[in-house]
Amino acid sequence: MHTVQERALLLEALSDKVLHRLPPAIWKGLFLGEERDSIRFEQRHLTLVHAEFRAAVDDGSAVGFHQAVQALNTRHNGRLDPYQDNAALVTFENPGAAVRMAIELQRSAVHTSLRIGVVSGVCTLAYFRVHGRLWCTPLGDQPERAAAVAATASGGGILISPETYGPNEGRLNLHVDADAPEFADSELDLSTLALEREAVDIPC
Repeated sequence: MHTVQERALLLEALSDKVLHRLPPAIWKGLFLGEERDSIRFEQRHLTLVHAEFRAAVDDGSAVGFHQAVQALNTRHNGRLDPYQDNAALVTFENPGAAVRMAIELQRSAVHTSLRIGVVSGVCTLAYFRVHGRLWCTPLGDQPERAAAVAATASGGGILISPETYGPNEGRLNLHVDADAPEFADSELDLSTLALEREAVDIPC
C-alpha cells in the first residue's frame, strides 16, 4: 500500500498529466467527483515505446502517423496513451511485442523523420474508471526516459535500451494498491477517451 503522502503525490502527477488532455467535464468528474474513488496505483515492470516524428512539409502526415500507431497498438496489444503533439507513447507487458510494433511503425513511416525509443523498467501505472470503463496511464520517470531515448535515435531509426532484452524474472508487481485492477483488463487506447467531447447545444 502507498502512504497518504505517496498517494497524494501520485494523484497530483496524474492530475497534471491529464489536465489538458481530457475534456473538462471528465477531468472534473475524475478528480472532484465520485470517480476519484476509482483511482488506483501500481508499480510494474513494463516496456514503453515512444515515437516522435517531424514531417518534411505540413502535408497532413500527422494524421497518418497517429492512424498507424493506433492500428499497430491494437495488433500488438499495447496500451496507447493520448497523443502528445507529434509523438505517441505505447505501453507493453511483452518487450518482444514492443520491438515488433516499433519496427512495423518504422516501416510504415512515409515522408517523415521518425525517431523511436524503446525502454524497459519499473513503471508506475495509474488506473481509473470513467463512464464505467477502466483506463490506465504510465507516470513517473519511465515515460520521460522513453522520450529521451527516442530523441537520441538517428532520423528514421529505433534505439532500444539494453535492458529490454534482459531476463524476465523482474517482471512482477512491485508496489500495488491492495484492490488495484488487472493491467490486462484496462482499455487499450486511452486516446479515445481524450478525444471525447461534451455535447454542445447550438441555438437555431
